Amino acid sequence: MGLNIVLLVLSTIVLYNGAEGIMCHRCYSAMGGCGDELNWWMFPWKDCGDSRFCVKVIEKVGSDHTIIRECENNLLKTTKHRLQMPGLRRHGYCLPARKNSGSSPLTVEDPNIQYCFCNDWNGCNSASGLSVRILPVSLVAVLVTMFISKFI
Repeated sequence: MGLNIVLLVLSTIVLYNGAEGIMCHRCYSAMGGCGDELNWWMFPWKDCGDSRFCVKVIEKVGSDHTIIRECENNLLKTTKHRLQMPGLRRHGYCLPARKNSGSSPLTVEDPNIQYCFCNDWNGCNSASGLSVRILPVSLVAVLVTMFISKFI
């Protein structure tokens, strides 16, 4: 019985530590393979440390658009993104940038720049992909550990 508890506690600690940080794609559309469709072989996930979100920034300039894929905490280090990033940040939200213009104080959003936030799986700021939730994966891992521990 004591071994079961030890295995359960260890698996919980491992799962908790593994789910703490998020890893994101970090690239700009000027780099080949980082446009609308992301070549994830060229831009593997990078550890984002204490960042809560992966961010995809889409900026339209005329008929062209640029894409930035980055960790939230790295974008907040630059004044431009710190001033423009929407205050409301939730998984799955794509929101227009804040407009900080003295010439038009009544216009509060810039529809040409959009920030998309995600944090449900590593690399979620790619163009598309399958979503894996951490809770079901954690539950299955704990159940498998408990099942295996009965035979040890």
